[in-house]
Amino acid sequence: MHLTETCDDDLPHLLTQVETTIAPVPDVVQLDSIQRDLAKADLLPAQHLVDAGYVRALNLVTSRTKHQVDLIGPTSEDHQWQAKAGEGFDTAHFDVDWDRHVVTCPQGRQSIRWCVTETARQRTLIHIDFAQAECAVCLARSQCTRAKAQPRSLTLPSATEHKALQAARERQQSSAFKVLYARQAGVEGTISQGVRAFGLRQARYRGLDKTHRQHVATAAAINVGRLANWLNEVPVAVTRLSRFAALAALN
Repeated sequence: MHLTETCDDDLPHLLTQVETTIAPVPDVVQLDSIQRDLAKADLLPAQHLVDAGYVRALNLVTSRTKHQVDLIGPTSEDHQWQAKAGEGFDTAHFDVDWDRHVVTCPQGRQSIRWCVTETARQRTLIHIDFAQAECAVCLARSQCTRAKAQPRSLTLPSATEHKALQAARERQQSSAFKVLYARQAGVEGTISQGVRAFGLRQARYRGLDKTHRQHVATAAAINVGRLANWLNEVPVAVTRLSRFAALAALN
């Protein structure tokens, strides 16, 4: 069950969209369907806070271009050894000239090959090679590649995806991002409320369609409860502390 809820400070936090899928379907492929449903109901947010499972370069682009929504969530880590080690030259250190189809390395050497391919999933990938003669004598080679003889190479997504991913990775390092993204934790509390108070994890019927109707009914019940509390000026409960956390606070 995928839940979308509002997070305005001065209004009740209400569920605006419910998506039900079979368990093996990854979160990342559900984002477009969720946003399309929100668009039909004229409920698209300006900023969509999601967990890491929904974020990839393509989603960052399509969310902005198709729905004019700023997708905000932790991006996947750069799995290159340079990025993991925090030293050396990862992809972010290379200057990409998308118009000339040339990449310049941190030492000022330019690529000699730019090869565009399409994957079986209709994704555009760009393979870039540098000259072996130049890489072999480069004094910074140990910071760039671990290959014994081969030159440095890069594999990049399309220009729009690459730029969106780099911008998202840079943004998530800021303190402003951390403050904004803290709001996303509210939906985790909603899932907990649905499980503990509304039997969310126990399907009463067989089949995806009937299970989805149950999920929608559960979301509606949560909304009714929250609206009633808001109208009756019942304050929102604060996050509960575990006994260990409470004990630590005393010291």
